[in-house]
This record gives sequence, C-alpha cells and structure tokens, in this order.
Amino acid sequence: MNLKQFNELWPRIGGLFAIIITITVVLLWNSNSNISHLVLIYWFNLAILMFHEFEEYVYPGGFKEFANSKTVLSLPDPKQGNTISDMLIVSINLGIWVFFIIGALLAKIVPWLGFGMIIFNFINILGHLIIFQKKVKGYNPGVITAIIMIPFLIWAIIIIGDMNQFSSLDYVLSIIVGLISGISLPIIGIIRRKKILRDLSQTGV
Repeated sequence: MNLKQFNELWPRIGGLFAIIITITVVLLWNSNSNISHLVLIYWFNLAILMFHEFEEYVYPGGFKEFANSKTVLSLPDPKQGNTISDMLIVSINLGIWVFFIIGALLAKIVPWLGFGMIIFNFINILGHLIIFQKKVKGYNPGVITAIIMIPFLIWAIIIIGDMNQFSSLDYVLSIIVGLISGISLPIIGIIRRKKILRDLSQTGV
C-alpha cells in the first residue's frame, strides 16, 4: 500500500470509529457508568474530528485539492506544486489523533490536554469559516461539520467549566496546546509555500 492509497483509507477508518465512539459515548452518558463525563466529552470530541475529516477527505472530499488551489496556502499557479502533500496530511491528522486519544485516556491526570484538543477544534472551525473564505466564498471541504461542531464545543466548555476541576494553570496549558496544534497545518503549509516559491525563483521557473 502506497501513501496515496493509505491517505484514502485512514479517513474512512476514522469515519467508522466516529460512529462507534458516538454510540458508545451516548450509551455510557445515559448509564450508571463510573466513567466521568469529562472523559466522555473528550472521546466525543475525537469522534467529531473524525466526522470532520471524513467530510474533508472522503465525502464529498477534496480538501487537499482545495487547499492547494483555492486558499492562502496555494501557489500562484497550482501547477507549480502542492504546499499540502499526502505526507503532511497523514502526519498532521494521525498525529493529532494521538493527542486526542491520550487526552481522553489521561483526562484525570492531565485534564488540560483533552481540553486543549477542544480548543484545537475551535481553531479548526475558524480556519474553515474565516481563513478558507478569503479567496473562495461558500462551501469548502469540511465546513459543514465545522459548523456542526460549534454547539457541541460551546456546550462542552460550559459543562467542563461547571465541573470546577481545572486550575488556572490547566486553562493556560490548554490554550497553549490548542493554539500550537491548531495552527500547525497552516504554518507548515506557509513554510512549504515559501520554500517552493524560493526554489522556483532560483531555477527561473
């Protein structure tokens, strides 16, 4: 299996996991389980992300092509190359899964990590609703699920705030982690864009 084939497979697997996680969270939330609601919120936050990635890369899909041709990350001429590569997509998306999963598994030990992933999803929303609207207005791959995320994330923040389990330091760490992870894709894309343009200018293309 090559990288392109793997890139077509992982968001489909994520979509399946999203359904399983959602059903599990709903059942446990309404049961007498000893699992805390904070843990369940963090797991559902992962499911929301996976549904979002399914829209971006499977149905209707096309996020890679959109990012490389119709956003601030695209080159003046898309034929000059791609700033968002298959390797970058795999690395960023599967890498962030790890943080979401660790945040859910260690919610009682490092609660700020899972909350940082909620902030990550907020930044994701801003990307689709603001940044990706600068060059092309209207639909972009992932915008529907980004909009659907909004009420859940607001609800999650309210619920977590009412739990009174976070210190000021926890909130600070959450913001730092959320911001750094949330801007990783556009920052790397901008760096790659500058490098490609510099290489092209040096070769006289």
